[in-house]
Amino acid sequence: MPQKVSLSIIIPVRNEEKHLPILLSKLHSRKSNNTEIIVIDGYSEDNTLSVISHEKNCVIHSDPGRANQMNAGARCARGKYLWFLHADSMIDFDFESAISAALQTRKWGWFYIHLNNEKIIYRVIQSMMNFRSRITCIATGDQGIFIHKDLFIRHGLFPSIPLMEDVSFSKKMKALEKPFVCDLTIKTSTRRWEHNGPIRTIFKMWALRLLFFFGASPNWLNAQYNKK
Repeated sequence: MPQKVSLSIIIPVRNEEKHLPILLSKLHSRKSNNTEIIVIDGYSEDNTLSVISHEKNCVIHSDPGRANQMNAGARCARGKYLWFLHADSMIDFDFESAISAALQTRKWGWFYIHLNNEKIIYRVIQSMMNFRSRITCIATGDQGIFIHKDLFIRHGLFPSIPLMEDVSFSKKMKALEKPFVCDLTIKTSTRRWEHNGPIRTIFKMWALRLLFFFGASPNWLNAQYNKK
C-alpha cells in the first residue's frame, strides 16, 4: 500500500549545484516518510541534475521561471500541504511539526527569515524584511510559503509572471484569510545582496515593488531586475 504523504516540499531550481545538495541533506535528515521532496529543474546547464539524481527525490522538469516550476511541482504533489522553498535555503528545525501546527490554525503562512551573513547591514535588512511581511501580510518566496494544497489549486496557483509571483500570490491569499507567520527562521543566502551590494539591492527591490504596486509590467520589471 502506498505511503500516505502529508507534506510536499517543492523546490524550483536552475543551476543550483552548489546550494541544493546542502538543502536536500538537511531536509532528508529531518523528514519522515510522510514528507516528499519534489525538485523542479528549469533546464539547468551545470551539474544540478547530477546532485539531485537520488531515489529519495522526485525530479521533474519544467520551462524556466519560478512560478511555472512551482506550479508544475504542486500539480504532481501528493501531500495535503505544500511548502515552497528556494534552493539556497538552510533548514535546521522540525519543519514538519511547525507546518502541521500552523496549518491547523490557518490555511497558509510562512516563516521569518535569517540572512546568513553576520554583518550589521544584513541584520538590519533581515529585521526590515520580517517586519514588513508581518505588517503587510505579504511574503517573499525565500520565507518558505506553506499552504493547504486544495486551497492553492482552487485559487489559481502562482501567476505565470517572471517576477513578483510571490507578492502577487500573497495579495490574493491575504484577501481570503490572514496568514500564519511562524517565528522560526529559515536561513537564506545573501549572495544576491553581496553580488550587487546590499544598499543598491535594497533600493532596487523597493523600487521594483513600488512600481509593481502601481501596475508596472512584470516582464519590464524582470528586465530591470536582471540588469547588471
